[in-house]
Amino acid sequence: MQTDDGVTTGDARSVTVEASSTRPADWGRAMALALNELIEEIIAETGTDPCRDPKGLDVSLHIHAVPTGEAITVVWRG
Repeated sequence: MQTDDGVTTGDARSVTVEASSTRPADWGRAMALALNELIEEIIAETGTDPCRDPKGLDVSLHIHAVPTGEAITVVWRG
């Protein structure tokens, strides 16, 4: 599993993690790792936990093929 550092663009922040499998049932760890990194980055930047916000945490999930499996990107638009 490979992780890319978070990317900030405008009000969006994203984290990409590569899963070594092409099977959706095997992507749980990669998705959890990407979401965890994203939440830690948001907390470090804003000082608040977005999961504790009354509106909750609204993220987008993007999956695309890479030579070694699938790249899973979690995007948050603050």
